[in-house]
Amino acid sequence: KAYIPSDSLLRSNKNALKERLRNYGWTCRVNPFENLDWLTKWKEHIKPIRISNRILIKPTWRKIAKKAGRIIIEIDPGMAFGTGSHASTIMCLKAADKLAHIIKGKNVLDVGTGSGILAITAAKLGARKVVAIDIDQEALRVARRNIRLNNVSKKVAVSAKPLDKIKGKFFIIFANIIAEELTKIASQLKDRLMDNGFLILSGILQERSHEVETAYKGLGFKLFKTYSKGEWVCLIFH
Repeated sequence: KAYIPSDSLLRSNKNALKERLRNYGWTCRVNPFENLDWLTKWKEHIKPIRISNRILIKPTWRKIAKKAGRIIIEIDPGMAFGTGSHASTIMCLKAADKLAHIIKGKNVLDVGTGSGILAITAAKLGARKVVAIDIDQEALRVARRNIRLNNVSKKVAVSAKPLDKIKGKFFIIFANIIAEELTKIASQLKDRLMDNGFLILSGILQERSHEVETAYKGLGFKLFKTYSKGEWVCLIFH
């Protein structure tokens, strides 16, 4: 299949093209292709995602009726990871919903924030303060925009600082990154976690989950809960 501009050159050479392809045993059929606004057409395929009875994720261009007790997270994905559709993000959001009573009033750290979706959710669940970090400048730009869209700028601070430069301790830490990195930063995460706090780790493929679990149990963590969806796993440590 090939896409060729429908101009006078194509029209004048269409038969010659068919004949040339026929020499190779190929057939050629030319069909006009509808001229669509591809910059906006893709938006039709991004739907609201219901995480729980409480949490709903929606793209900024979708209208959703407000409902008592419902938390709506608006996300303009841009080029950053975290529209809410990936299994690893969904599991983190479900974990946040389950720990909502613990998140309320606590300090939260989001490592590898991407679009900012987890940081925003924590803020809307009542976290006292959220620090969202990422090493990708585009992700930070997208996260800041989404934080403003969701009116949580007073609660969420975005930073390009590496984990080992972040000051203070947190009762809840999200890290939705790959298994290899989770294993590497295990000691740093422990240093940033308050006593009796919770780690929510995701972005882990099934075949790497034992490796991550072993690394964190070796530091004294206890596995609190496991989520799995398809080939992905989310581990909650306490």
